[in-house]
Amino acid sequence: MASKFIGCAQAYLNKFVALQKPIIYNTKVAVEVAKQVYTKEGMAFPTGAQFSEAQQTLQNTLKIKNLKSLTFSQVAKGGVVLAEIYTFFLIGEIVGRRNLIGYNVKSEEAAHHEH
Repeated sequence: MASKFIGCAQAYLNKFVALQKPIIYNTKVAVEVAKQVYTKEGMAFPTGAQFSEAQQTLQNTLKIKNLKSLTFSQVAKGGVVLAEIYTFFLIGEIVGRRNLIGYNVKSEEAAHHEH
């Protein structure tokens, strides 16, 4: 039993070590691309005043009296933005699963025969 556990642990460790180099490489590439975009676009971190302004705007937006004064057009635009966000979430799920419908879950019998 212990040897089976150790063998399984070694297999997972070998897979992790094999994935380590591509993960590190891709992370370094992403960081370099982000640096270039940050520099080219002239981006900068928000100042304390900008954070305070954003917080105040959010608090004012969430007040009930302001929500009652929304027009149909504003609500419709908000609905479209929410639909876009949900669509991007669903696309991310599909990419993550590498499958259009459902997750690739092995049956109990197939999983039993692997070991």
